[in-house]
Amino acid sequence: MRLLELKCPGCGAVIDQKITSRIVTCAYCGSRFALDGDEAEAFIESDDRYDEEEEERGSSSSMASFAAEACEEFLDSFDDGDRFESSSKILDGLGVGDEDVFLIHDDTLFKSGKNGFAISEDGLYVRDLWEDALFYDWATFAEMDEPEVDDGSIKCGDDMVCYFTSDSDVLSALKKLYKKLQKHASKTS
Repeated sequence: MRLLELKCPGCGAVIDQKITSRIVTCAYCGSRFALDGDEAEAFIESDDRYDEEEEERGSSSSMASFAAEACEEFLDSFDDGDRFESSSKILDGLGVGDEDVFLIHDDTLFKSGKNGFAISEDGLYVRDLWEDALFYDWATFAEMDEPEVDDGSIKCGDDMVCYFTSDSDVLSALKKLYKKLQKHASKTS
């Protein structure tokens, strides 16, 4: 079967999602468009198209794209102010290098950067107050236990991967995000 590359007519971004309908929404610019003819059939009939392409790529860049999109969806649901704003203090506190950060949170009261988390193109950063910052690349995260909420944090077994204490609804949504990221990381590792 010939794999087609579907591009958004609005912004030109590659539509990197499973196509199940003739109406498609671009995750990058929000444009909605309709597929028609043989192209639509090729996309809709091939439920495995997305998974096959991800397997072929199997690289951290595909994981980075997926993480960026998943974090953007999360932020669309919970971005209500400065809870997820980046600062040099939290970047330094977590030890984030020169990479794209898709979601970040400083959990300290005065935004000192001493505890919080970040999801980046390279993986996950987390820091608990008075502890050293931890980093898990996507391959390591894929092999960890399933994420679970544990008293203001998300842990995979004994390993903390997210620190967020101020809102249990957000923490629950973060758990879903981390599960989604881990499932995808397992496919691309």
